[in-house]
Amino acid sequence: MPFFRMLPQIALLLFLVLSAVSAVSPGTAQAQLLGADPLIDAVERDNFDAVKKALLGGSSANIRGGNRYTALMIASGIGSLDTVELLLARGAIVDLVEDEGNTALMFAALNDRDEVITMLLDGHAAIDHANKQGETPLMRAAEKGSEFAVLELLARGADPTLTDFTGRTALDRAKENRRNQIVQIFRKAGIQR
Repeated sequence: MPFFRMLPQIALLLFLVLSAVSAVSPGTAQAQLLGADPLIDAVERDNFDAVKKALLGGSSANIRGGNRYTALMIASGIGSLDTVELLLARGAIVDLVEDEGNTALMFAALNDRDEVITMLLDGHAAIDHANKQGETPLMRAAEKGSEFAVLELLARGADPTLTDFTGRTALDRAKENRRNQIVQIFRKAGIQR
């Protein structure tokens, strides 16, 4: 039978499969088959109720979006504290990496998400994880000028002597970006390089 004559049967079969699966988990199965996930969508929209619904509907707390960011990375970057807490409680792996090697902690540090940084560190995030460029959360926070993040990371044991692949430390990055308040924090801590 030629393919074009089978199209109605294929469409009917697809409809029946989607209908059967959605009866078990409404919305989730169709979104996943179409390449989207309701959890990623809900996190990107910062819609906590939709996040809860997606997780209850079967979405994995470790699902990745099309850009390979996890729901936890997205929530950490936008500072959605309730969502970060829920994802961690539902088993989100705190140190998963995206294509460039960045973790949720790096997104939080880069975007001045103070409470999220604390929560991720309490969740045992790798404090000195380096991405593909050798950057650590401390380097990102210093470059951005985030006083809270730098103080918190140092207090929790971040290593200020680590260098990226160009040989720069967190202090070097703070100096290059004229983050004088960060430079002073390092100097008060006895860090000269």
